Amino acid sequence: MKRAALVFGLSLALVPAHGVAATSTPTPSASASASASATVKATATPTAKASPTKKATPTKKPATKKKKNPIAPSPSPKWPPLGFKVMDDIYYRTPSVEVMMNVAAGNSTLAKAIAACKEYSCGRLQVASLIGCVYWEIDSKVITPNPDIAGSFLTMGMLRTLAKKSVAKEVVTLVLPSGELYSGSIAVVPTGITCHQDQTTEKVPSNTYISR
Repeated sequence: MKRAALVFGLSLALVPAHGVAATSTPTPSASASASASATVKATATPTAKASPTKKATPTKKPATKKKKNPIAPSPSPKWPPLGFKVMDDIYYRTPSVEVMMNVAAGNSTLAKAIAACKEYSCGRLQVASLIGCVYWEIDSKVITPNPDIAGSFLTMGMLRTLAKKSVAKEVVTLVLPSGELYSGSIAVVPTGITCHQDQTTEKVPSNTYISR
């Protein structure tokens, strides 16, 4: 199963008890009066002494950890992408040289591919799909103006480019290198773009150029 499109031109209190004395009243007697006193000594209730209060040991407060700011998720890509043409859920455009250099600033593989275009004639392309692609296939033709007929072009060869997978709505930036030495009059024009949904035994990524 695959989706294809043809492209032309491009969160973090004790109270102490008191002693009490009791004295008995003397009773009259015939012979003698005898007094007897009985003193009851009250046993003092021991006073409870409060034990000294232990000073509380100050508890060290745990060090406050600084909260790390959570990493903000990457913003969702704008969709549909601005400036792209669309056909059968595939979006495409020919990016400017400035766009290519900005993307290459964070992509060493792309930067290397662009450097090779100082020697060989190349095309440039950005593609995206509404659904993910297992791999991309780009067919291009390499053309040059026809000296004999104004406004017409001669086909110098055909280029087939296979690019790695992409997720849904991901913009993929590609360099399309031909086998022709660099010339301002040579152009690499995409003629077909396919977003494949199945695996392939072919080498990906790769570029295959056949001259005429």
